[in-house]
Amino acid sequence: MGPDIPIHDAEDEVEWPEDERSPRRRRAGWWIVATVMVAAFGFLSFVVERRYRVVELGLGRIPRQAAVDPRLESFVLGGERALANGELDVAQGDFDKASVLAERDPRVLVDEARVAEAKADIPWLRGRLLPADATLEARVTRSQMEESAAVARRASDEAMSVAPQDPRAILSKLDALRLSGDVDGARGYVVAVFARASEPETAYSLAALDLAQPGQPLGAAIERLRLAAAGELRPGRAEAALVYALVKAGDVPGARVELSKLDAAERAYPLLSDLHAWIGADRTAVGRPAESSPPAPSSSASSTPTVAMAATPPAGGDPARTTPASGSDPLQAAMDAVRKGDFDRAERIYQAILTSHPGDSQALAGLGDVLRMRHDLGGAIDAYTRAIKSNPSYVPAVVGLADTQWAQGNHADAARTYKSLVDHFPDGTYPAYVNQRAGE
Repeated sequence: MGPDIPIHDAEDEVEWPEDERSPRRRRAGWWIVATVMVAAFGFLSFVVERRYRVVELGLGRIPRQAAVDPRLESFVLGGERALANGELDVAQGDFDKASVLAERDPRVLVDEARVAEAKADIPWLRGRLLPADATLEARVTRSQMEESAAVARRASDEAMSVAPQDPRAILSKLDALRLSGDVDGARGYVVAVFARASEPETAYSLAALDLAQPGQPLGAAIERLRLAAAGELRPGRAEAALVYALVKAGDVPGARVELSKLDAAERAYPLLSDLHAWIGADRTAVGRPAESSPPAPSSSASSTPTVAMAATPPAGGDPARTTPASGSDPLQAAMDAVRKGDFDRAERIYQAILTSHPGDSQALAGLGDVLRMRHDLGGAIDAYTRAIKSNPSYVPAVVGLADTQWAQGNHADAARTYKSLVDHFPDGTYPAYVNQRAGE
């Protein structure tokens, strides 16, 4: 037998060509897997960021949300109910409590602006209702208006800083500018709120803006005020403004109809007696408990509490003439006494206020006015000087001091005092004769 010859499988003898596409396939597969993973990770990151704002929170660009205090909603809702009912001090109290819990909450800031503007609207309208010869009351009201408008302006600015696109914040800005006397600035916001002109609150703001412009046709303002008054839960500022506008337009019978709604209200509107005087109605219709009326807006940053008058009147005095009605505003009672020429009663009321609040600039200036009318020029100058020391920006006291110095014949000192008014206060905040006397 011959040598053993290895037997190979025929398949082993075949040299198969190498498949050059295999590595490419493997590389392509890895790229596909990597792409899918990157896409999945990116999508997941997007979802997480949109949901939790991780990056912005980490960089401090947005505040971290704290747990919401359940009392916040209760205070806000309570304040809004009180505001709708015309209970301005109650509303202010609720909004102040809410602001402690959420200092920069947009809704709270807007509501605080709304109540500030509702308070400022009282002296704003009263200044239009006063007769031309009520110079003392006009000075007091103008001072109240300036301080209330400043509060409203600050509140609206705060609201706009956190909610610049909120229609209610924009409306509050419009109102604050109008109350501050910047009618042109207020008109710049009309376009932004006009789409909501059919809403009562917006209708009131637009109507009040029309009333703030002398010579403006009253037809549109009256229709807007009717709409706004119909939206009030209780007759209030829109109804009062409607009475004013109707008389101004010559519709006194229509004004009487609207005024009767204010007369029938459970809570008397603060300007009810002024509205009756405005249309010449019988003031006996105004008789209702003074304590049911919401207090008039304060003329100072910290409101002057109702002063308890002395229980024991001066010798020969009449207790009923010494003590104003329970719960009434003593400053208003003093001004009413001045209007009637009852200077003794007015002086007693101012002195009673100063017993509890010696630095009340409004009471001091009012006392100075009374003493000047009684020809006690030295006493008047002392009262005005004390008022100015307490509040150097209180224009009525500065005017009163200058007028009294002028009446004494001390024209040199009076001219210097008048000059200080011209130098530090804008035109329109003091009488026209001030400029002339300041140059003498």
